[in-house]
Amino acid sequence: MRQSKSIVEGAFLASLTVIFYLSSVYIPILGSLLSFLCPLPVMFLTIRWDMRAGLLAAVVASFIVFAFAGVVAAVTCFLGFTLLGLAMGFTIKRNYSFIEVIGTNTLVSILSKLSLIGLVFLMAGQNPLLESLSFLEESLEKMLSFLPAEGGVNVETIINFIHMVLPATVVIASLLDTVLNFLLGSWIGKRIGIEFPSFPPFREWQLPRSIFWAFVLGWLFVLLGGTTFWGKIGLNLQMITQILFLIQGASVVYYFLGKHIRSRVVVAVIVIFLALQPFISTLLSWLGVFDVWFDLRKIRES
Repeated sequence: MRQSKSIVEGAFLASLTVIFYLSSVYIPILGSLLSFLCPLPVMFLTIRWDMRAGLLAAVVASFIVFAFAGVVAAVTCFLGFTLLGLAMGFTIKRNYSFIEVIGTNTLVSILSKLSLIGLVFLMAGQNPLLESLSFLEESLEKMLSFLPAEGGVNVETIINFIHMVLPATVVIASLLDTVLNFLLGSWIGKRIGIEFPSFPPFREWQLPRSIFWAFVLGWLFVLLGGTTFWGKIGLNLQMITQILFLIQGASVVYYFLGKHIRSRVVVAVIVIFLALQPFISTLLSWLGVFDVWFDLRKIRES
C-alpha cells in the first residue's frame, strides 16, 4: 500500500515537473517564471518518501521532456532544476539547519549550472552563456538605436562588463534559486503538514561580519589588480557582497517601516520599489554594511 502510494505521488509530481519545465519552452514569459518551480515537486517527493523516489521522478520527468523537446532540454531539466530539488529534499529530510540548507544547496546549484554549461557545450557545441550574451547584445543595440547618439552609451562596454561578472551572476542566480524555492516550499509545507527548518523573519536577517572582509578584499583586488585576473576576481567578489548587503539593507528598512506601517504587503512593496531604484539600491547596500558593524536593530543583543 505504501509503495503504491509513493508511485502514484511520484507519477503526479513528475508530471507537474514536466508541465513546469515545458511551459518555459513553449510559453516564453509565463514559462520562465514557472520553470523556477521545477525543483519543488521533486523536493517534496524526497522529503515525504526518500531519495530514491525523488531520483526516480526526476529521471522520469527528464525522459518525458526528452520526448517532447530533445536531449538538451532533458539534460537542462535534470541538471538545471530537478537536481536542486533532490538536494534540497535530502538536506531538509536530514534536519539540516536553515543556513546549512541554503549554503549546501547554493553550492549544489552552482555546480549543477556549471555541469549543465559543460554538457550542453559538449553536446551542441554551444556555450549557453555566450549565446545569451549575443542575444542580449542584439537586444541592447536595438534599444539604443532609438536613443540620441550623444547619449554616450556603449553596448560593447556593457557586454564586456557582463562578461567579466558572469561568475558572480551564476553565484547570485544559484543563491536566489535556493532561497526562493526554500521560502515557497516552506509556505506550501505549512499548509500540507511538512516541517521545514525554522528561519528568522526577513526583518531580522543579518549577515555575519566576515562578509564585510570579503567586501573589502574585493575592493582591494579591483584597486590593485585593475583588468588582470585578480582584478576580475575582485569585481565578482564586489558584485556578490554588494547584493548580499543590499538584501541586508532592505531588511533594515523593512524592520523600521514595519514599526509604523501595519500592512506587511505595503511594507514589502515599498522595500522592493526602493531596491529596484539604481541610486537607492546603492544606499541600501551601504546601509547593510553599516548595520553589520553597528547592529542598528539590536538583533545581536537580543
